[in-house]
Amino acid sequence: MFPFFKSNKKSDASSITGKESRSFEIIFFSLTALVISVMIVTGYSYISNKTAIESLSEEVIFEINQLVFQESKNYLMTAVDMTELSSKITGERVDSLDSNVGLNSLMINILKLHPQLTNFEIGNEDGNFLMQKRNKDGSISTKIVKRDGKGGDPTVKWIHRDKMGKVIDEVVDPNDKYDPRERPWYQGAKSTKTLFWSDLYIFATDKVPGVTASSPVFNSQDELVGVFGLDIPLITISEFLAKLKLDLQSKNVGKSSIIFIVNSKKEVVAYPDSSIPMIDLGGGKFRPRLVSELEHVPQVVESYQYHIDNDLDEKFNLEVNGIKYIASYQPFNRDDFNKDWTIGLVVPEDDLIGPIKRTNRMLIGTSIAILLVAIILGGILLGIKKSLDTKSRFIKETFGKYLSDEIVNNILETPGGMQLGGDKRVVTIMMTDLRGFTSLGERLPAESVVNMINIYLDCMTDVIYKYNGTIDEFIGDAILVIFGAPMQREDDAARAVACAIDMQKAMLEVNKRNREEGYPEVAMGIGINTGDIVVGNIGSSKRMKYGVVGKNVNLTSRVESYTVGGQILVAPSTVEACKGILRIDDQFEVMPKGVNTPITISEIGGIGGEFDTFLPEKKSIPLNKVKSKVIFEINVLAGKHAGNDMHEATLLELAMEEAVLDAPIEVEKLNNIKITGVRIGDQHFKTDLYGKVIKNISSNPIHFRINFTSTPPESGNVLKEILSKHI
Repeated sequence: MFPFFKSNKKSDASSITGKESRSFEIIFFSLTALVISVMIVTGYSYISNKTAIESLSEEVIFEINQLVFQESKNYLMTAVDMTELSSKITGERVDSLDSNVGLNSLMINILKLHPQLTNFEIGNEDGNFLMQKRNKDGSISTKIVKRDGKGGDPTVKWIHRDKMGKVIDEVVDPNDKYDPRERPWYQGAKSTKTLFWSDLYIFATDKVPGVTASSPVFNSQDELVGVFGLDIPLITISEFLAKLKLDLQSKNVGKSSIIFIVNSKKEVVAYPDSSIPMIDLGGGKFRPRLVSELEHVPQVVESYQYHIDNDLDEKFNLEVNGIKYIASYQPFNRDDFNKDWTIGLVVPEDDLIGPIKRTNRMLIGTSIAILLVAIILGGILLGIKKSLDTKSRFIKETFGKYLSDEIVNNILETPGGMQLGGDKRVVTIMMTDLRGFTSLGERLPAESVVNMINIYLDCMTDVIYKYNGTIDEFIGDAILVIFGAPMQREDDAARAVACAIDMQKAMLEVNKRNREEGYPEVAMGIGINTGDIVVGNIGSSKRMKYGVVGKNVNLTSRVESYTVGGQILVAPSTVEACKGILRIDDQFEVMPKGVNTPITISEIGGIGGEFDTFLPEKKSIPLNKVKSKVIFEINVLAGKHAGNDMHEATLLELAMEEAVLDAPIEVEKLNNIKITGVRIGDQHFKTDLYGKVIKNISSNPIHFRINFTSTPPESGNVLKEILSKHI
């Protein structure tokens, strides 16, 4: 009846179906496009994070290698220095080894001062021999070999001393035919006529791997008369590698890493497990372990040799039993240290990027599920964002312990953050140093020294970050800080001064913690300077650091060198930049090295303005007049009288912190002096006091006032005795 009506109805139905189909297709393709986009974003994030982590991981691996090298060098160079020094100062005195009291004392004292050394020996061309051996309990055993020069058997005697040096036993061994001239260490030094390193071997007595450093001794006619040798066990280096590996595990960096040192004979020099470098042959005999006998390491050595033969990078990847590794195999720098050793570091790839791989697989699976369940799309995207944020925080938190937050952000968030280069800009530079800490560190156990530095740096770092300072580097107990890089602010100079004041205040907390740990108190000097420097990424494509270069860095160091404990000294440029808000307690002219004209440096006691922070005003330290005749034996360490000459100065007035001296020579203000001895009547005390001239009182007679910058406990007791009995 109404055909057109039917036709229209069918057409409408078809139209509706087409619209639904198109809507479905739009939704489907939209979801597909979204999934692809998510997968692309996921893949890109994975690659970007992987690249960033691998790049920073290579940086860490390089730093680890450098740390191992420096630790090994510091450990062994002590033996080198002691061997060469002993050989140079001995001269003609090696002909009578059996009765040479001075040589005996020198060798015993060197062993006591350096715990890494076990044996100190010397032989001469007549076949006579003297050895000092430090035993595990701290006692000393002396071996003396004397020949009569007629070809007969030698007389071999052992002398055993307790920890205090008292002889407790003497034994003659008629069966010992020891001849030092036949030993490799003697022959090597004699042949090369210079410092000689023995091959790696197992010490017969202590059953540990080690090497011997030996140096020839020449008489005044440049004739060889003997050879000095020092035995150095390498177990301490293995223990250092073990601590380093535990530290890496605690930071989730290379928890399954393999660290080792190998020589050119492919023998294991050091390994985190100190028992690994040796193989027990039975019967009390041992030999060094070869790298081919270590897990994974043979493949690393083979890959390394391939890279060297083909002039490839020393950092490479390899796969062993289906596990991928990142490896670094770095020879020791022969210019710095003449050893044929190489540091190897192998880290499983999954230790570095395993979490990212797992996250990537999870995100891809979730993205495919979006095709079926669109509702969870938002949650998945949120999960991706959270995961990326977590990885970003992980990177910043991990590498923020090696670099400041601003530098890490500059590397990760700017396009040129990892490119070499820099720019010239005006910044304020701060340098700090603990006065007399080097002398103090020589008297404390290594662990105590490190703990004291860590307490100090922990407190100072909090203050520096509070004022947005960039820590360029820690140099032992010194800190180099930049204000104005990488981010420049208008008040960089004022913030630097305010930071320095709060750092001096924070020394109260440092010394409180030192007292709680049973450590001595310390004092800090701070120097500040403002000027042009070049700042940026310095180094090479394989190794770079964010740092500063320029004469103003050196000037800052000079300014800091004039300080005594508790002082803040600033250059004129910083005073000018702070626009009159500083409390200046004192000013004086100096002529730093590298500067053409004198400059006026200022001692700062506080800063006003928005910072409003001040140190307590300094009060003059009251001195006590000395009634008895007390002589200080002094050496001038800086100025026109600097040298090794000893001068006698009469002590006029004294406090534990300062003194007034009557001296035979003029000493310029801010020059450093060393007090090596004190005489009171017939009594003579050896001391190790350091002081800085803070005031020239008169020139005729020559009277000047000094501040004691380093007072070890033994020397402090001498000062206390003077104060208690002679004032």
